[in-house]
Amino acid sequence: MKISKVPTCPFCGNFIEKPTYLPVGVSDFEAGKCKCGSVYVCDVTGHNRGAAFIEALLIACGGDWDLAWELVPEEDYYEVWIENYDFSTHRIIAESFYEGRRISGVLCFLKLAKDIEEVKKESREKLFTKKKILPEVKKVKLSKMEMEKLIEELNYSELIAYSLKEPLNLNILQRFLYHPDPIFRKKVILAIGKVAEKMVEIYPEKVLDLIKRLIYASADSASSAWGALEAVGEIISVTKDRFGIFVKNLLAFLDLEEWRPLTLYALLRIAQNNPQTLKKESYLKLLKYLNQNESSEVKALILLIFYYLRAKEIISYLFLINENEKAEIFNYETLKFEPIFLKDLAIQIKTSFLE
Repeated sequence: MKISKVPTCPFCGNFIEKPTYLPVGVSDFEAGKCKCGSVYVCDVTGHNRGAAFIEALLIACGGDWDLAWELVPEEDYYEVWIENYDFSTHRIIAESFYEGRRISGVLCFLKLAKDIEEVKKESREKLFTKKKILPEVKKVKLSKMEMEKLIEELNYSELIAYSLKEPLNLNILQRFLYHPDPIFRKKVILAIGKVAEKMVEIYPEKVLDLIKRLIYASADSASSAWGALEAVGEIISVTKDRFGIFVKNLLAFLDLEEWRPLTLYALLRIAQNNPQTLKKESYLKLLKYLNQNESSEVKALILLIFYYLRAKEIISYLFLINENEKAEIFNYETLKFEPIFLKDLAIQIKTSFLE
């Protein structure tokens, strides 16, 4: 006869409810919380303990990854693992096999120290009560056709949901950065930013790996940078200062004439959405490209970057602008390339800074 029991919290001894996906719908692991303040995450296979632990730590901290990364074990939090958990029956099974099934599931319990618990209790509670934002999707690897359709329709919610359920979908999304249609590439770049913004909360290492792959691909003379550099900029623009260190890498690509416009588009997105991160780096080096030998596109992008940075250093360089120059610049709101006169940009900058 198999001996089994209902699992209890190792910190207080209370019975726990069967773990389930959080209402926010962004986790690959079922999780739960105890009345005493501990949280628990289920790894049904027993082979993903590292990821389950990270998930438990993130949930305990109310989704605050920066805090979670700084905590010290046995000082700021306490961790206990319960073996032989059977998710199907929500029981702890004494033996390794039950009704023809191998029992290999584990529960990772984690409890914050009292002082940190008091600060994070409210934000953690929101993770369990927040209404669903993303649609329910299966954990599948999308086909190229399915992915292309979601991108074209700007269906960000499903792109995010599928990518969080199956992170390999991020790799498929990356391949579309080399699409021949420049407007479609822009849509892909925006989609990557939307996915990365959510994924960094759960799988920051996967977003970091993506950034590295994109930069390496751009630096490889045998490959094309196309949408890769812009995707890096888009990710940095939506993730605050988490990946700000890679702004230096983007700035280095300015020295390559063929990649200069792409790099400037990447910097433009950071300037628009995350200006403080760009202002920490050597953005003034852009000014040297405001000369007659550069294309109108390059000059227009630089003017826009300084406009969004609210950087007044640009004022003394406006005399270099030819009033008759015009460029086609992509508008991220209309998703179209639109003509813009450089003299109009210069006037807009002067007017804005004098207000």
